[in-house]
Amino acid sequence: MLRRGGVPLLRGRSTRAMSLLGSIFGIGEFEGARNTSLSRSTSKQQAYDLALLDYVSMNSHPKFMLQQLLVEEDAPFLMGHVLVGASQCLAPLMHQDALDAADRLDTAATIAKGEETTTSEKMHVLALDAMVHGRHHEAATVYETILLHDHSDLLALRCCYDIYKFLGHLLAMQAYGMQAAGRLDAAEAMAEKSLSMNGNDRWALHTMLHVLEARGNANHGASYANQFKAGFDNGGPLERHLYFQWALYMMDLGNYDRINKMLEVNILPYQPDGAPHAVPTLCDATQLYWRLRFAGQDNTELGEYLLQNWSAVQPPSSTNTNAVSTSRLHPLASVLRYSILSCVPSGATPSPEPLVTDPAVDTGRLEASLGTTPFQFSFSSSPGIVICSCWNGELEEVYSSVCKGFQAASKCDDLRLAKLLLNERLSARPQSAQCWNTYSRVSAAMGDSSAVRDAQGMSYVLGLGQGGNQTY
Repeated sequence: MLRRGGVPLLRGRSTRAMSLLGSIFGIGEFEGARNTSLSRSTSKQQAYDLALLDYVSMNSHPKFMLQQLLVEEDAPFLMGHVLVGASQCLAPLMHQDALDAADRLDTAATIAKGEETTTSEKMHVLALDAMVHGRHHEAATVYETILLHDHSDLLALRCCYDIYKFLGHLLAMQAYGMQAAGRLDAAEAMAEKSLSMNGNDRWALHTMLHVLEARGNANHGASYANQFKAGFDNGGPLERHLYFQWALYMMDLGNYDRINKMLEVNILPYQPDGAPHAVPTLCDATQLYWRLRFAGQDNTELGEYLLQNWSAVQPPSSTNTNAVSTSRLHPLASVLRYSILSCVPSGATPSPEPLVTDPAVDTGRLEASLGTTPFQFSFSSSPGIVICSCWNGELEEVYSSVCKGFQAASKCDDLRLAKLLLNERLSARPQSAQCWNTYSRVSAAMGDSSAVRDAQGMSYVLGLGQGGNQTY
């Protein structure tokens, strides 16, 4: 257990001994209960550093680690409130976290006005304000300005990447960026290096799951996920998303019952108080909903549950982008919410709002607030990109390089596109039982009986004919 002056930093018993690297460098290699707070004797700077390291590796929620230190009124903890607010915006445990981020912003803004703060701290408060109010491009601009002056600011790096991801700017956080760019060997090597240095790095584990899925070997991916299952169940920011990645392997193996069980127990567990799930969780579940539906599965109950949750987090019709609403959805979430509200039948379905572009960055106002010239380097502000910004990468996220859109194409009247996409897909992933199963359905609809027999034979050999791989 990490100690400072003989006092344990974490209340509660650690469940994992520190490695040699952890004992030398004092980073990350411990496991404490995810709802356990650092003790009051911990200095605020040390508490911030520990909570930030655990958050950057997606290992725990700062709101738990810092809960005892944030209530001390005699010594306001500005960056503690900023860290918790940013994590609640970008990695909420439940949807209520996204709403609570507004309270963190109010507290941080009050502290910043009442005491002397550094330029970096002021910028972090401004970035949090932009995120809470849904001005995602502006938040990215502020974080990029912070990094221009201090490239080692971990909170700015983490937040910048999370914003890039749902805006379609994936070349950030190097290992994940290389995976997204198709450099799978380099991404795998970097993820393995990170895991060897910090066995609790959930983001590196997440990258490995992406790499294995992109390579198309569902059996290997499912085995890997099963091997590291203990790393999933930690209550951290990535727990439910890791199960989503595992479910994608089950999809390729045709193990639909296992996917439904994961949705029920691990991804969308029932909430007794009826509280809506966090937006990132709903995004994952919505993608699974459409993939199951395209595979011919009856997921009516899942659709109704998603409709109920998306309706609860639906933003108001107000065009005031500076108002704190029930939720400020990022572009991908807006697309997925729109798909459920538009397509899932219900007598009480609210009318889906038209998709709109993310607000443009007011550089003049930002420069006046920051006291320095803001610097954008993640995206161009050319008219074409501004017009298409609300779609930049979103449909690629929905259908992604993993799906190639063939499930959607197979539901159209003209099946030639579906067959073309499936041929491309099977060339890249010949071991995908799900692809072969879809190929057999498309071939049957086109009247190609020979192709149907071949495809059904392949899907049977790869596991679909036996109900999927029963091992995992």
